[in-house]
Amino acid sequence: MTVRVPFRLPNVFAPDDDRTLLARFTEAQDEAAFAAVVARHARMVYGVCRRAVRDDHRAEDAFQAVFLVLAQYPRKAVAAASVGGWLFGIARRVGAAARRHEERRTRLAITPEPHAASNPDFDDLLRVLDEELAQLPETYRAPLVACFLEERTQDEAAKQLGWSLSTLRRRLERGKELLRARLTRRGATLAGTLFAGVLAPSAFAGVPPRLLEAPAMSSLSRALASQVVGSTLLVKLGFAGVTLVVFAGAALGLVEKRETPALASPVALARHMEFIAAPAPKPAWVYVTGQVVFPDKREIPTPRKVKFGVKDADFFGEPDVGDVLIDAKTRGLANAVVWLRPDSDDKTATFPVEKIYPTLKATPVDHTVTCGRDGFTPRVLAARAGDCVEFVNPTPIGFNVRYQTDLAHGFNILLPADQLYKSKPLGAGRFCDLVMDGIHPWIRGYVWVFDHPYFAVTDARGNFEINLAPPGNWRLVVWHEKVGYRNGEKGRLGETITLERRDAVKLPPFEHLSDAWDEK
Repeated sequence: MTVRVPFRLPNVFAPDDDRTLLARFTEAQDEAAFAAVVARHARMVYGVCRRAVRDDHRAEDAFQAVFLVLAQYPRKAVAAASVGGWLFGIARRVGAAARRHEERRTRLAITPEPHAASNPDFDDLLRVLDEELAQLPETYRAPLVACFLEERTQDEAAKQLGWSLSTLRRRLERGKELLRARLTRRGATLAGTLFAGVLAPSAFAGVPPRLLEAPAMSSLSRALASQVVGSTLLVKLGFAGVTLVVFAGAALGLVEKRETPALASPVALARHMEFIAAPAPKPAWVYVTGQVVFPDKREIPTPRKVKFGVKDADFFGEPDVGDVLIDAKTRGLANAVVWLRPDSDDKTATFPVEKIYPTLKATPVDHTVTCGRDGFTPRVLAARAGDCVEFVNPTPIGFNVRYQTDLAHGFNILLPADQLYKSKPLGAGRFCDLVMDGIHPWIRGYVWVFDHPYFAVTDARGNFEINLAPPGNWRLVVWHEKVGYRNGEKGRLGETITLERRDAVKLPPFEHLSDAWDEK
C-alpha cells in the first residue's frame, strides 16, 4: 500500500523547536512535523546505531527502531532536557540490543551479511566515546550531542535546547570536562588514531537513502523497539502507515542539507576537544565508586501500596508508596544520597575550597523533575548551591509542588497540565529539602544541596560514583529517606575513608544499617 504525504514545506523548515513539532504530531497527528524531527536527528541516530554493530543491515534495523520508540512515546522525549539527547539515549539502548542480536548470530555460526570495511580499533574507540557520553547527566550530555554529534552551532544549539547562549556555553564546557575525566579513567587516548587521519569508513558514511524512501519495517526493528520499551504495544499501532509517512516525508527532500560530513560522529566531538589529545594528568585525583546495599540479615520488604483514597485514580491506578527500592539480585539500595565531608567531628565543617578539583568550579545548572504516574522523577535529587530545579508536568492532570526548606528558596505552587515552574537558585543547607504534593499526598521528593561537587545518588542497583575527589582522609556520609543516616544519628558525621593517590578507588559495599527499617 502506497501512502501519499502532502508536501507541507513550511511545517518542515519553520523554525519550530523539537518540542513544538512533537506536540503537533501528538495532538494533531501532523506527520510532516514528525518528519521534520526525523530529518533533524537522522544522521546522529544512524551514527550511534552504526557504531554499535558491525553489520550495516542491523544498523538500519536499529535506526528504524529508534524512531518507532519516538512515535510511541513522544511525550517522554518532550519531557527530557532535549529531544536530541533523549534520542541519543534511545539509540544507545537500541544499538546495544542490536549488538546482542548480532553476537547471538555469531555464536550460532550464522554468517553475517556483508558490510563496509572498517577499522575495528577505531570503531572501538568511537564506541567508548558513545558509552561515556551516555553516562553523563542529561544536562551536560544534551549540549555535547547538539554541538558535536549533530554539529550545530552554539546559537543553533541554544535555541534548540531553549537555553540562553551563556547557559549553553557553561554547560558545554562542564560537559567536556566531565567527558574528558571519564575518558581518562577508561584510558582512552584518541590522539594517535583521530589526528593521524586513520579514519574508519563507517565514521563518515551517509545515512543510506533506502532508509529515507518509505522502507518497510522489519520484524527485527519492531523487536528491538519492544525490547527497549519493555512492551509489545508497538506492533498494534499500525506503523506500516505511520513510519511510511515519516520516512517518505524525509525522502521528499526535507532532510536538512549541511556542508558537514555526511554522518555525525564522535570524530567531530574529538576534534573540538583538543584536550583529549593532551597527556593525562598525574593521578592526584581519585575516581570513587561504591555501592549502598540493604542489610544482609533483613528480609527485603515488598513494595507498599497506597492504602488511603487515591485522587485521580484513573491516571495513577494503584500506586506504590515508592520510598524503598531494592534490587533483588544485588540488594542494592536505590535513591541513597552519598557525599564526602571533612574528617572532623565538627558538624558545621565545610568542604575546603582549595581541595576541589579546579575544573569543578561552581557552574549553576538547571535540574529537571518530572511529575507523572511515578510521582516526582527523580524522587531524590542532589544538587549544588546556585543550581535551580525545574518542575515539569507533561500529564493531563494537575500537581501541587510544595517545596519546604529552612532557607529562602521554598515555594508552594499549583502546576497545571503541560506547565512547568523553575525555582530560585538553591542554597546549601545542613538538612535536605522536602518536596510534597498536596493534591496527591503519597507523592514526595527530596533535594539535598551541597556547597561542593563530591556527592551522588545511588542508581537502581545501589551504585554510586564520585569523580575527581582529592586524596586524603575524608568522611563518607550515607542517607536514605526511609531511615535517615547510616548507623543512625551518629552517622551524620560519616565514616572515615582514605583515598589514596591513584586513578580509582572502589569502596567495599556499605550496608545501610539502621533500626528504623523495622518501622512501618
